[in-house]
Amino acid sequence: MSHPEYALDPDPSLNVQFVDSLVPTLTAGRYTLTAHQTLTKGGDRVDTDNYLDAPATQEVEVRAPRFTVQPEWIHGAYPTPGAGGLYDDVLPHVTLDRATLPWEREAKAHDGTRLPWLALLVFAEGELPGTDPHCLGRTDAKTVADLTGSESGVVLPPFDRDADPVTDDDKQQVCRTVLVPRSVFRAVAPTQEELPFLTHVRRVDERHQRMAPGDDLIQVGDYAVVVGNRLPSAKGGRYVAHLVSLEGWLSYLPGGADEAKDPGQAVRLISLWSWAFETIPDHFPGFAALTGHFVDTEGADGSDLLLRVPLPDRPLSGKDQQEVADRLGRGYLPVSCRTESGRSTFGWYRGPFTAQYVTPETDRARRRCAAEALIHLDRYGVFDVSLATAFTAGRGVALADHQFGAALLRLRGKVQRAAEKKSRTTATTGARARVEHLVANGLAGHLGEVLTTPARTRQAVDAPARRPGVTPVPAATELPATAGLGPERLRTDAALRARLTSDDKPLVDPDDDDLVLVRNRLLGLRNLTGVPFAHLVPDSRMLPAESLRFFYVDADWTAMLLDGALSVGLAHTFDLTSDDLVFGPTGVAPLPPLAAPVTGLLLRSELVSGWPALEVRPYANPQAAEGEPTLPVLRREALADDVLLVLVEGVPGRVELAEPQQGVHFGIDEPEEGGSDDPIVDGIIRLRALSGDAIGKELDPRQYPFPVAPDKLSDYLRTPADAVLNVKKLADGLGNALKIKDRPLTPSEFAIQMINAAQRRTFTTASTAHTPFTTGDHPNG
Repeated sequence: MSHPEYALDPDPSLNVQFVDSLVPTLTAGRYTLTAHQTLTKGGDRVDTDNYLDAPATQEVEVRAPRFTVQPEWIHGAYPTPGAGGLYDDVLPHVTLDRATLPWEREAKAHDGTRLPWLALLVFAEGELPGTDPHCLGRTDAKTVADLTGSESGVVLPPFDRDADPVTDDDKQQVCRTVLVPRSVFRAVAPTQEELPFLTHVRRVDERHQRMAPGDDLIQVGDYAVVVGNRLPSAKGGRYVAHLVSLEGWLSYLPGGADEAKDPGQAVRLISLWSWAFETIPDHFPGFAALTGHFVDTEGADGSDLLLRVPLPDRPLSGKDQQEVADRLGRGYLPVSCRTESGRSTFGWYRGPFTAQYVTPETDRARRRCAAEALIHLDRYGVFDVSLATAFTAGRGVALADHQFGAALLRLRGKVQRAAEKKSRTTATTGARARVEHLVANGLAGHLGEVLTTPARTRQAVDAPARRPGVTPVPAATELPATAGLGPERLRTDAALRARLTSDDKPLVDPDDDDLVLVRNRLLGLRNLTGVPFAHLVPDSRMLPAESLRFFYVDADWTAMLLDGALSVGLAHTFDLTSDDLVFGPTGVAPLPPLAAPVTGLLLRSELVSGWPALEVRPYANPQAAEGEPTLPVLRREALADDVLLVLVEGVPGRVELAEPQQGVHFGIDEPEEGGSDDPIVDGIIRLRALSGDAIGKELDPRQYPFPVAPDKLSDYLRTPADAVLNVKKLADGLGNALKIKDRPLTPSEFAIQMINAAQRRTFTTASTAHTPFTTGDHPNG
């Protein structure tokens, strides 16, 4: 059994590189270009009376975004705008298609260090009372002229008018702004030292394949990423994230020279982009703890992960007790039942999900009623009612679907009429000629006389002779041209079958509406769609709360289910033939055979509701292989808020349960075992390698733990109440934990460590098509 794994994507072709920054050669501002030339001969300068030496100058202005950004520059944001979910371990971030944007304007720290001019500030409800008290994403529209004027009780953006003057055209622009109380600004704004760690470039090469759909898809190219420094509260609430301009505000940041200037005044920031989201309270264990419970309760060799009632832990005496234990081990349950004579007894029942592989019948006869599917156990005088129950369930599902029943009857009528035309022989043609001869020689008159003669008189005249020539009801099906065309004859008479199934004129159009509807319903029923859950899991002890169970699907049970559905409207023998001509192996629209045994899993856990997009990836090989495809998933459906059913074509060698892959996110992780509702209390950061071929891969937490005891993650917050990271202290702590000496952690290295990648739990099997599921240890990958 494996521990949780953290990976960017299961696709090994993924190649994502993190770069500290992408600074353009020329940033925004005014520049003077100077050019001059000299004339030389043989290496000696030629005197030209300074005519050629006079320099030429040209004023050049490089412009860059300043007050607004184009919507198409926003590649994605996380958490998803307008979404609600569990985001208390996520650092909100925005990804920009314009990879140089954070460095296109000049911004320098007090020590001359180049800084990005953008920052992502995250505000909670009530922190923006003047603009957006309820975090709905509202902003104040202001012209640049308004921002260069004055506003009572507000500090406006202190633009550097000397280095980059605000022109008259600029003043006409309308931009979005947000009014932030000074105390809130000091609490959530990063320091100058922290700004470089919160911005980096994500570079994706052409080998990457697109990830699962999301709002921050990883695609080929360079992208600037701006990350917030605040974790949403585990108590829940609404938040709004603003991508703000820091032009002129560097000295007002925490620790800056003007931090305490005008303390009672709010600051009006230019919001280049913003979005709102909601985090909900987390009152149940995380992914690692929930999946870890399955490991803790797997039993010897994973036997307790099989779908069956717990086996009694007691010694067995005698062959009879051993047989009972064997049946329980295969998934059977004793159930009370009543025989046709009315006697109460018990029988054995097993649903379609079995703990062991069941070899299907090779030459199975079609059942026409549930009684034909009963299996009598002579030794004990009881019945195995499993297949009979399957028949009844299929018939019940079909009868509840009025469209299916009506379409099936119409379809059989179409097939019978077409078969009558194809199956007429010389004998039937001769019979028609003799009837015509009799009619021509007075038969019509004789029949008319019989019909007009009073019944009582006719009875007296005919009584001494013989009984009226009325065809008995049981023989009525022998009258049409399809007489005797039963399934047995259809299988043995090759010429007849070839005549009926010839492609020149099929019995029914493959695109016939009734045929398509019936076939689709049968395919769904073969995947157990619509079957009551009590038929699948007849005892709650088989699937207790917070459990994962693996199983095989009994092909005979599902075949009997289809027999029950097709029993609707059976009127005579040819109806069985009609079904075979349409849906049989050589029929008009045969049901595709499954290439391998069908297996599956049932998950009853808070994982189902907490992770609606939970990924279930079945693979054929127990060991991971590069580029290995997953086995086909026939059905995946949440049967209840906490129950997930997955059917797989084939026997997996391993099954991965994984959090949804939605892109590269940043944040903190939960401990493998236990943990509280608040990740700040016991959250961890799983360190990653920064060099060699293993760059970006998770390091052994026993050798590289973080936080290092006795520290806790809360020691790296400014104040636990606001959940704002002390980014500089955190970066230094990560560098020490990684054993990096003589230099600080770089922004790209910090981003690698803060990746909040999806977790996955791998279950391996040592099974084949004829052995039960087992589980075993699988190391971290």
